[in-house]
Amino acid sequence: MSKGHPEDNAQSRFTAFWMIVVSMIVFVIVVSLVLCLSTSGEKVVANEIEDGRAEKRFENLAKVTKEQTDLVNQAVVVDEPKQLVRIPVADGMKLVLSDLRRKKPAASKVVVPGSPTSLKQAQVKPVAVEKKEGAKTEAAKAPEKKPAAKK
Repeated sequence: MSKGHPEDNAQSRFTAFWMIVVSMIVFVIVVSLVLCLSTSGEKVVANEIEDGRAEKRFENLAKVTKEQTDLVNQAVVVDEPKQLVRIPVADGMKLVLSDLRRKKPAASKVVVPGSPTSLKQAQVKPVAVEKKEGAKTEAAKAPEKKPAAKK
């Protein structure tokens, strides 16, 4: 058997390596082109369907918005026997403001945890609880009646 020159062996390895690299690059390019060309038609159809759905959603939104605006801005008799009437929001705000202007300002009865008024109330409550507990202890001190033993 004859052995080739060591240079031939190194050169053939180098050539094989670059052929593999080039063929992989060509393969990736071909696959990407095929994918791009095959999905472009599907994208057009998908966009047309999505556009149609978007138009319907826009029409539904416009319809609901108009209905809600009409409900807010029109006076309507809701229940005649009970004399219930729905009035426009702007008119209702005017009525409420005129009522509020007639009332005198007063301190709020809302208790906010951690505020000075809530702390005063918290100090008062334990006294009432202690009295109740004292009443319970007196009842506990009273002799209990034992049921008669059955013979």
